[in-house]
Amino acid sequence: MQLSETIKLYMTNKQKDFITQTMNEYIKTVNSLVFVALNVEPISKYTTADVAANLPSALINQCIRDAKSIIRKYDKKCRKISAQNKKLEKQGSAIRTKEPSVPLLKRPCCYINNQNFRIMNDHIEFPVIIDGRSKRISVRTSLTDRQKQILADARLGTMRIVCKGSKIVAQIVYEVSEPGYPDEGNIMGVDLGIKCPAVSYISDGSVKFYGNGRKNRYMRRHYSYLRKKLQKTNHIDAVIRINNKEQRIMKDIDHKISHDIIKTAVAHDVKIIKLERLSNIRSTTRTSRKNNHSLHNWPFFRLSQYIEYKARLAGIKVEYVDPSYTSQTCPVCGRIHHANDRNYTCKCGFHIHRDLLGAMNICNSTEYAGDRDIRHTA
Repeated sequence: MQLSETIKLYMTNKQKDFITQTMNEYIKTVNSLVFVALNVEPISKYTTADVAANLPSALINQCIRDAKSIIRKYDKKCRKISAQNKKLEKQGSAIRTKEPSVPLLKRPCCYINNQNFRIMNDHIEFPVIIDGRSKRISVRTSLTDRQKQILADARLGTMRIVCKGSKIVAQIVYEVSEPGYPDEGNIMGVDLGIKCPAVSYISDGSVKFYGNGRKNRYMRRHYSYLRKKLQKTNHIDAVIRINNKEQRIMKDIDHKISHDIIKTAVAHDVKIIKLERLSNIRSTTRTSRKNNHSLHNWPFFRLSQYIEYKARLAGIKVEYVDPSYTSQTCPVCGRIHHANDRNYTCKCGFHIHRDLLGAMNICNSTEYAGDRDIRHTA
């Protein structure tokens, strides 16, 4: 399993200039290679000798690999849209899906593979162009004891140097071994939502609610109001800062919720966590003027990904189930009907909190939904 660590770089002014030039030249080279591949000739056999760029040869090689990866993803999107349009044409529909725009890198960055950078105590060495020649610079960092231990023992992958606000940081990918999954244990169902960020139900009867949806929605509205106010006065930089701050807060909330869910799962000897496959939630959920903004801005996928990777590190398997009617089906008699706000009451007399009902049905579900919309009985 691959994880990453973000490391702060403490550069001199000259080092910052060299790194900034390298990042700008890197994205310029990748974009030019993508243009060549789409409009001139294939780049499948390109080598460093075929690319004119003011970069070390190791970074030019990485540029070629990145450009090939972008082209593969772009071609895959084009084929998918072409198939969709053919299907619409057969159905006699006049609607057509637009072709995807050509992907371009806009944010300054550069990727360096694990053979071309080295971590030594509190310094990272990697190559840049200085006076037309490739030379290695040693940039001071501030590694925590935890980061030193991780990077010393783990197998390192690619290092990404990127701008974060006004700072430049290094993001280093590393591999960790996953513990084995237990054969016996409880099953946990987790229901994700807006009013209640997460609810868990465990097969031993344990129930827990996570997060504060009302507080989260207040923060969303507050930062949305600030952005609109700043946009009217044309303070674009302030709008970006406010948006970045909001994203940091929401990511921190998702990390805390996922941490608490895994902590609960470990305490109750859970072997499987079941989540809803929420790939189409924005198109299938009933919307209103009041919750439309929250629905279309809430990172359901990110929270589920945090839960998944933390569960895998804890030796817990994660399965995705079909979310259809999980908050409407009575687990006692099987009737399907809507809840009255948060309260679900069935004609058979069963009553429960709607989100808890969803978690219970997810926990008991035997219909597995794969990442590619393939369903089969679990």
